[in-house]
Amino acid sequence: MTPGFAGPEAPDAGRGASARGERCTVTGADTLLARALTTALGADRAPGDLRDQDVAARAVEGVDTLFHLAPLWPDLSSGTLDHELLDHASRGTYVLLTAAVRAGVRRVVLASTLDLFEAYPEEWWVSEAWQPRPTSDTGQIAAHLAECSAREISRVEPLHVICLRLGHVVDGVSTAGRVYDPRWLHVEDAVQAFRRAVKFDLSSPQFATTGPALHGWWVFHIPGGGAHTRLPLAHARQPRFGYAPLHTFAESGEAPAGTALGGALTAAAAGRPGAAAVADRLPGGSRATHTQRSAQRPIRNVVVFGAGGPLASATASILAARYALRLTDLRALREIAADPRANMPGRPSPPLLGPPHELREVDVSDPEQVLAACEGMDAIVNCSVVRPHPVGAFRVNTVGAYNIARAAVAHGIRRVVQTGPQQVTLDRPGGYWWDFGVPDDAPARPGSLLYSHSKYLGQEVLRIFAEQHDLEIPVLLFSRFVDPAVNRSNIDGMFPMTVSWNDAGHAIRCALEAPLPHPFEVFHILADLPHGKYSNEKARRLLGWQPQDTLQHLWGRRHTLEEEGSR
Repeated sequence: MTPGFAGPEAPDAGRGASARGERCTVTGADTLLARALTTALGADRAPGDLRDQDVAARAVEGVDTLFHLAPLWPDLSSGTLDHELLDHASRGTYVLLTAAVRAGVRRVVLASTLDLFEAYPEEWWVSEAWQPRPTSDTGQIAAHLAECSAREISRVEPLHVICLRLGHVVDGVSTAGRVYDPRWLHVEDAVQAFRRAVKFDLSSPQFATTGPALHGWWVFHIPGGGAHTRLPLAHARQPRFGYAPLHTFAESGEAPAGTALGGALTAAAAGRPGAAAVADRLPGGSRATHTQRSAQRPIRNVVVFGAGGPLASATASILAARYALRLTDLRALREIAADPRANMPGRPSPPLLGPPHELREVDVSDPEQVLAACEGMDAIVNCSVVRPHPVGAFRVNTVGAYNIARAAVAHGIRRVVQTGPQQVTLDRPGGYWWDFGVPDDAPARPGSLLYSHSKYLGQEVLRIFAEQHDLEIPVLLFSRFVDPAVNRSNIDGMFPMTVSWNDAGHAIRCALEAPLPHPFEVFHILADLPHGKYSNEKARRLLGWQPQDTLQHLWGRRHTLEEEGSR
């Protein structure tokens, strides 16, 4: 039976969205919280698989506020495999929120989890200002990818997203007779937080922003009540949001059994690493250097995913003299090489290498095929990509990266070279297009573009695995490729992140063995261009890569005028 919310323990009862004539919809499975929101706020349920665009469109039709619980509690069968759960959380969130934008929904309340901060010691005052540190646990990755997707969409679309990171939602029945868990959050307090999110004032005078918020992203941590919660109540308690949990789960002022606060337990006594040890593992802190980490085994055998594409084709010819390659793609490489589209002037086509090299057909979205393809390999190069297809993009770009990371861990492969599109040329507010000197490590801005968005989420998956499993993952980001012998200058000038196919292939070769200072490093790969927007300095310094093609005939005015005159 769903608890009631009309008594003195439920502030603002009866003053939810439905009381003002607004319509709320809840996504996800039939859970304690979903039922409570339906009862307390008059919310409707949105059944079905949200990855289906028709299902998503029906879910948001006529909706004012969307409660997106599905990333935490997907409406899927209990036997759903991990890679499907991640596809549901990432693609489902993307499809749902882009449908919400088209339908005119202005506010989304996204349910996430405080478990994303379990890596931090309990004695640290961790608030909304701290970076999430998800583990490679599927549930945590799913919640993190949903957050990333919603945040990036809200940067560029007319959508307000309020993310509530919740404790473990319980009620009196589920906790009866159990030892107190500092992660507990009473369902009534969770509903209070959602009610606050519906009424939350989106203006930001504190940060010198004037006028109404046209779009944006807000995050609040929602722990249970009392002094002994796993994470403290921080920004959500401020008057602007006003969350005040009423259920403490403990009558005593002493720290309940099982917590590490109030001196009851120390981190060491609890079997957890101390603060200094954790700081050594966290990016941005005193991170372990390459020389402090275990050594990478010699790289002799390399598997290449997406080997039929032009980037991998340019790379394979360069790697073949040094490594034994296992070249894989969804289609047979002989079929791809015979396709006229793969033989356009200036576009590399896959080399059909003989022994000791190997050609295989592998679907990167299939975890078992990826696992088999990585057997006996010392390193991985991932050039797989799907751009415009709404299903394939997430299955290859996001879930494919997850499958590769899992296979690398399973086979003890530490070096994974990831490739993808640069994330820094978004020209909408929030992007970097109108900036200069944009560094390789600038936070990604993929916006809502399917290709960039799905690739970015896959990149996040690899970062999580690199940091938790001590992998070595250089991420090489590209934008435009040219063949200097074929391409001609453009009247609009050359794109400021352009590189030749040959230099791109050599960058991947350098990335296979160059020592990395940290488990996860991002590199912009471009020629020596004078634009001033982007730089290849980091790739030169850490990878030892040196572009050979200046491409001056594509950006120099004298060359451009000469070419124009000869046409």
